Amino acid sequence: MKGFITSREEFLYPDNVLGELGRECSLVMAANGKKGLQILVESDSENIEIQLELQGFGVERYQMKAIPVEYNTGDGVSQGGSMVVDQWEESMGDYVTRRAPFYVYDCLIPWEKDKLPVVDKKAAVYLCFTPQAGVLGNCEGILTIRDNGKEEKIQIKIHVYNVEIPEGKFEISNWFSLEAIRRLHGENNFWTVLRKYAKAMKRTHQTAFYLELDRKCVADEEKKEFDFEHLTRMIQIFKEEGINTLEIGPVLSRGFLEDGTPDMYTEEFRCSMFPDIAFTSREGLESTENFIQTLAAYLKKYGWDKNVLLHIHDEPDVHYKDDRALNKRIEQYGMAVGIVKKHIPEVQIIEAVGTTNFKEKIDVLVPVTSCYERDKTEFETCQENGKKVWNYVCCGPEGKWLNRFLDFAVLKGRVLFWGFAKYGITGFLHWGFNQFPVQMDPFVGTSCYNPTGIGTNFPCGDAFIVYPGKDEPWLGMRLEAQRQGAEDVMLLQMLQEKYPEKAEQLIEKVFESNTKYLEAPDKFEAVYEELLRSLEDLR
Repeated sequence: MKGFITSREEFLYPDNVLGELGRECSLVMAANGKKGLQILVESDSENIEIQLELQGFGVERYQMKAIPVEYNTGDGVSQGGSMVVDQWEESMGDYVTRRAPFYVYDCLIPWEKDKLPVVDKKAAVYLCFTPQAGVLGNCEGILTIRDNGKEEKIQIKIHVYNVEIPEGKFEISNWFSLEAIRRLHGENNFWTVLRKYAKAMKRTHQTAFYLELDRKCVADEEKKEFDFEHLTRMIQIFKEEGINTLEIGPVLSRGFLEDGTPDMYTEEFRCSMFPDIAFTSREGLESTENFIQTLAAYLKKYGWDKNVLLHIHDEPDVHYKDDRALNKRIEQYGMAVGIVKKHIPEVQIIEAVGTTNFKEKIDVLVPVTSCYERDKTEFETCQENGKKVWNYVCCGPEGKWLNRFLDFAVLKGRVLFWGFAKYGITGFLHWGFNQFPVQMDPFVGTSCYNPTGIGTNFPCGDAFIVYPGKDEPWLGMRLEAQRQGAEDVMLLQMLQEKYPEKAEQLIEKVFESNTKYLEAPDKFEAVYEELLRSLEDLR
């Protein structure tokens, strides 16, 4: 029986050249962690049968679905700033896994039956193991694969280290689209499906949920009055699922150009709910004051005013014409912060930024990784002075920079978190949990339109990390890598507290910078086990 089995952090592809299935596969994990096993089998049958004999573990079973990658990611330089490459002029960039177009197994469809469908002569399965309470040390089981009278038995060896991942010690926010949930799953089933999305976020250790305020907040347009009660059930669902930090905003808007695209280079911020009104006008200031005062009263009514992250305006220092425009933005931003802090004194202002220019106004600075590396000394000073600094990635940085695009090695999305441990970064933000625009079907194409008017389409997979399944989100292998990265950084933080020299030694084996890092999945797995062993030895 031809196939391939791996517990390493690597993508599988429908065109993988398969050899004989091995007789044994080993996994290591923390006592409260999860660890996955990917299996790809070649078959001429309609389905294969998979059975697992293993005591002491919960096992999630998934069919792996191949996803199209129609473009390669650009490097931000040689393609003239384009985000995707539709034709390589010379040799393919060494930062992508293969030349597009191609398919990759990223989508995970829950599959509880023993028989697994064969698609295009390949059966692909992902098994994810969770130790039951008290299960430690060496454990063994047998995985049996049957196909048209043939049978293969694979010995599964799992070592569970006596190490507990310290949940909640690293902050994560992955922005999601309520509109896409409603459109792709149906309004009638919205609340049930939303809870499943919250569970998927919690599974990957997400600590904050972002509700982007829109025109539904406007109760009376003429009087500029607001109402936030429509958010109540949503907030309750996320908090019930254990995601306790409410992230909300924005307060300001860039406004729009005549063609409907955002005014990316504006000098004058507008009111977020009334983008035709200048923020600093009398009407704008009065409207914003009422907006924030009403929001404050709403949050206090439900006791939600103590654990809030609030956005004034995304990336205020990323796109602007000159220093004069930047200084005007800083002044306006500070005015908005003053209004917010007056009415919600315990709120933390959080913002994606490109520099430290707004550091006096923002409590949680979130630079993109390339900007952090560029201005590392300035951001380190902020950290030393007690300022929270997170990192984010989005449609950039590209090229050799660590990111989670579908044409990048999936390991990169996990190694990214080792950099957070090295630099003392306390949180991670990404914009794309399920940001599917109306015209996008991720089972047909995974690059989507860029509405800013800057650059080309977003890279494949940038806008999402789950898939719109039947009445639920289907997880992705990139989300699994992010989950394990979050677990890694929390384990590394624990080792840094107890044995900083060892933590530094392990990090150096994996991460030098966001462009220089370990790329071999087998070597990474060895370092990961050394991390678990080091923590167990310190108990």
